[in-house]
Amino acid sequence: MLLVADTHHGQNPLQKMLAYARQEPFDQIVLIHDPHHLHWFTEAGIAPTVYMPNPNVHHFPLPFNKLRQPAIAFVGSAGSSRRRYLLQTIEKAGLPLVYRQIPAPDAAAIYNAAQITFNCSLNADLNMRVFEVMAAGGFLITDRLSPQAGLDTMFRRGKDYVDYDGPDDLLAKLKYYLDRPKECLKIARSGQAAYLERHTPAQRVRELLNAAAGDATSYSTDRRAAPGIDGFGENLDERVLLYEVMQTFAQQAEQISVAVDPALGARCIADLVDLPRLKISVVGGIEQSGLKDSLVSLGVFHQVSLDHGEPDPCDVMVLDGQTVADLTDAQRLRARFLLTRDLTADKASCLAACGFIKVGERPMLFERR
Repeated sequence: MLLVADTHHGQNPLQKMLAYARQEPFDQIVLIHDPHHLHWFTEAGIAPTVYMPNPNVHHFPLPFNKLRQPAIAFVGSAGSSRRRYLLQTIEKAGLPLVYRQIPAPDAAAIYNAAQITFNCSLNADLNMRVFEVMAAGGFLITDRLSPQAGLDTMFRRGKDYVDYDGPDDLLAKLKYYLDRPKECLKIARSGQAAYLERHTPAQRVRELLNAAAGDATSYSTDRRAAPGIDGFGENLDERVLLYEVMQTFAQQAEQISVAVDPALGARCIADLVDLPRLKISVVGGIEQSGLKDSLVSLGVFHQVSLDHGEPDPCDVMVLDGQTVADLTDAQRLRARFLLTRDLTADKASCLAACGFIKVGERPMLFERR
């Protein structure tokens, strides 16, 4: 059994993990950290694959604490630029932030004592802190994830935890809940009860043993991972390359506007929606192509917007290779970066003529110079 942890950061993490998985005769693959990446492994068809919440969550039973300090706690690394920015935003607003890097048992005590615990994922991943805060009876406020991340299939938004969508929403909710300690306790107690009912280490052990015996339980409801649905497994390696470039982009900013060529097809578009910091617009008519129906069947149609005219200026355009070859008007490429699939030398020359130069060693990424 292969237990797959982080595939949401680092250099080419999905490519490397898929390559490793293909080298060994695994009987079962279990994703324990990034449920929004489950479909990459089911599409690869290496071995039966499921998602199971991380079995390594630290759980230190503590009595529920009703006397909370009026503070916002964060325990961990501020390594990502976005996480550091949000912590600085909280501090600049004059809110009572407590920031520590300490061992897990001490972290549990802080979660149990603070009125609010702040979380920010590195890259829209369902991280261990979500489970650890609830295990300790903490009141969790975390960044909004995509439906594919699975948070809402395990815990109830507004009942077991609270989420935020951007810095302004974060500050508004922190101020709201600091003024309402009883509401914080109610949500903290509900979150801890949900954790104890379904997500304790003992339950994870039973599920791992069941998986080893061929009776695996998956916590994912991501329709992209279901075999046989629109383009399942097609152009997989090329799509992974494209996705990893966008995954890197998504770590760098609060929101990135992305215009997507409908010629890429539903699968390429559906790959991108689990990065909620991308504001995705599909440019051009899609009704006649059947693309809308495919996006609906993949469960992602509500996560993109449709632009039936020329694309507005954006941060990144994602184009099909044939679209690049057919370009006659460079003014249509109103973006700082351009990402393309199915690239050949003549298409790269076309992009160069439009003022786009290849970025570093990434074969599909170009920047306007």
